[in-house]
Amino acid sequence: MMGRVRTKARAGWPPNLYPNRDGFKYRHPGTKKETWMGRDKARAFEAARKLNALLAKGNDLVDRVVAKGETVADAIRVFRAEDMPGRTWAVSTASVYESVLARIEKGIGEREVATFTVRDCADFIRDVTDSPRSRQQFRLVLSWVFACAVEDGWIESNPALQTRKAVHKRKRQRLVWEVYEAIWAKAEAWLQNAMDTSLITLLRREDVVTVRFTDIHEGALWVVPSKTEGTTGVRMKIKLSPTLEAIVARCRDNVVSPFLIHRLPERARAKENRAKERQHHTQVLPEQLTRAFADARDAAAKERTDIDADSPPTFHEIRSLGAALLREAGWSKKQVQELLTHTDEAMTDLYLGGHDVPWTDVEVGLSLKR
Repeated sequence: MMGRVRTKARAGWPPNLYPNRDGFKYRHPGTKKETWMGRDKARAFEAARKLNALLAKGNDLVDRVVAKGETVADAIRVFRAEDMPGRTWAVSTASVYESVLARIEKGIGEREVATFTVRDCADFIRDVTDSPRSRQQFRLVLSWVFACAVEDGWIESNPALQTRKAVHKRKRQRLVWEVYEAIWAKAEAWLQNAMDTSLITLLRREDVVTVRFTDIHEGALWVVPSKTEGTTGVRMKIKLSPTLEAIVARCRDNVVSPFLIHRLPERARAKENRAKERQHHTQVLPEQLTRAFADARDAAAKERTDIDADSPPTFHEIRSLGAALLREAGWSKKQVQELLTHTDEAMTDLYLGGHDVPWTDVEVGLSLKR
């Protein structure tokens, strides 16, 4: 902070103030930028003393007044470092929330948490979102971030929790057997195998594309669902029924791949240029499965009127259809719940809901007749 030792001629001068021709200049102690202070000695001395007091480092009394407090970006850093690692999110879930965090950081990262009000939260959520679903997401993530600020003593209460909760009920068309068959008919062979695998085993999209041929042994398919790996630790040993054996046989085509569901890429890429999560060039990534299913579904919709254009069924709906088929085939709700790897019956009821229409052409054991 202090400048060089003063000469006798300038003894008593404020630090950082220097003569400049017939006047005075002030040199910023940090940036070294020089500013003309005029010719009036008294005014230059007074201004230099004020600037030195304002810019003094380590002056607690001054810092209390002029120093900037912890920001929203600081709270986000705490959340990422201390809270996120314990949440054991799936990769796709982590990606969604990281995107929300990035938008919050960009939008209000420089704001001080101590001055951020409930109204500020409400205005930001309203400005940055365009649907009840996204408002739910941003309110939730903001509440996590401000909870870190509360826990570290930066603020007394969480402003995000005091904002209005957005009401959103996910609308999704149930997938019925006739529509499933229509989509299946428009799908490529690898996608047909993926659809049938999910229908029979009730595996999620992320698990369908990661099953390997080596996971099939001792008359069963051995799977640790990715969504439960870091939580309940469920491990599944799905017995190979004749229908599932037939699907596995179809997957053993002329493409050499360690993965049950696989495809040759449209163009070859060098290993270093592949997606970091791709372990083999024939591997199908979850988002590719989603897009391929959507393409087949849209192709089927051109010939049918029972596929809702506003909320069409997704690949995930295959699990719901498979669960309903198993109930029709005589399985108990408890058995279906175990195969779905749900921890509570209410979630299984949600999957089974909306499937009250009688099913036809379904045999015990889910033998697929085409």
